[in-house]
Amino acid sequence: MRKLGTVFSLGLLAILVSACGFQLRGTSPVQPALEPLWVGCQSGVPADLCQSLKSQFTIGDVTLAESREQAAHLLLLGNFSQTQRTSAISARAEAAEYELRQSVSIVLQTREGIPLLPDTQVSASQSYRFDSTSVLAKRREREEIEQQLYDNLVRQIGYRLVPFDQQRIDEIREASEEASSDTSQ
Repeated sequence: MRKLGTVFSLGLLAILVSACGFQLRGTSPVQPALEPLWVGCQSGVPADLCQSLKSQFTIGDVTLAESREQAAHLLLLGNFSQTQRTSAISARAEAAEYELRQSVSIVLQTREGIPLLPDTQVSASQSYRFDSTSVLAKRREREEIEQQLYDNLVRQIGYRLVPFDQQRIDEIREASEEASSDTSQ
């Protein structure tokens, strides 16, 4: 009887966890309706960011297309920017803390060019302390922070793709076809 209660409790816990939207970290929330997906990065978008995004999709079992022609949908990244600003000053009037901010624009569209997610900006920021006596260590710390920001951007991009299931894609396609037929009449 006790074993049955344990099994029942574990089953109930599994249902509750799946119903609340829980998802293991590192898994991709991308809908199968977007597959095969092609990821294109314009010049100016860091290769590390593009590689992190593709790696995350691969880990999440998202089918990536080898080329634009083979893809059902295109995810385009562009307009990458990274800024740094002083967020705190020391008693000697030196920069003691910096804020690093990254942003990138994303566009999701069908192979035919129908926009599913128009030009959308995603951004991430993080602060770090700066000590002028250990410049090499701080440079390595900044590189690690840049990679963390890339990872944060990748997660945000993945979450922006969540709503695009087959029903929503079909609705957007139909609306686009209706709008194009209205303008041609």
